[in-house]
Amino acid sequence: MAKIYSGPKALTEYILTQSKAKANKRFIILLIQGILAGMYISIGAIGYFKVAASTVDPGIGAFLGALVFPMGIIAVLLMQAELYTSDSMVMIAVFDQRTKFTSTIKILGLILIANLIGAIFLALLTIGAEIFNASVLNLVIEKAVHKVHMEPVTILISSILCNIIVSTSVCLAYSCREEIAKVVVVWLGITVFVLSGTEHVVANMYYLFVAYFGGGDLSLIQIGYNLSIAAVGNFIGGGIIVSGINYMLAYRDIDRQKMH
Repeated sequence: MAKIYSGPKALTEYILTQSKAKANKRFIILLIQGILAGMYISIGAIGYFKVAASTVDPGIGAFLGALVFPMGIIAVLLMQAELYTSDSMVMIAVFDQRTKFTSTIKILGLILIANLIGAIFLALLTIGAEIFNASVLNLVIEKAVHKVHMEPVTILISSILCNIIVSTSVCLAYSCREEIAKVVVVWLGITVFVLSGTEHVVANMYYLFVAYFGGGDLSLIQIGYNLSIAAVGNFIGGGIIVSGINYMLAYRDIDRQKMH
């Protein structure tokens, strides 16, 4: 029988394999791959802001910027870096009782911290290299200030929706055998995420720290406020909703395999 590469069952088996691989990685490897993921997402964000702020029509600028941003997550997938939002789907291993919830949270916590280090590093380089002119920096600061003043419920709901979109895009990529197909589906999915304007904790890390280092009117406490809620919402969107639904659709087939 031909191997099935798509659908909830194939996706669940793939994520279970990836969960085991992550659990067996050394601390330093997870840390480095997490830092790289934070840097890759930040690189995509650099492109987004440069394009969005340089276009006369704001709507066209946002659309063109959204077409550039996916480069970051494409790099995460193809370079096998560790990104908190998509990695939250390793919760499937908890649902399948193959690992403990506390162990999974520790791994995700490490990846989140590593993503933060990578994003802050790129934010410092961005300001130090002065690659953003006044109009670009003003756009970043405007978005950042808006984010830190959002209501907590709004941030939570927005970040849940964000990772439903992002994790679904990554699921589609996991189902593709050819790298070019992975690139296409992720490009389309992440473009939708950027256009949605929802809260992605790792992208926010870069936005907020560029604004902070660039003299924006926001504090570290306000940054922590946004990121902490966005991290929880992203976890719910990818780790509970997307992975949970796929596991529910696939678990009967997995249970049958266990019995044989």
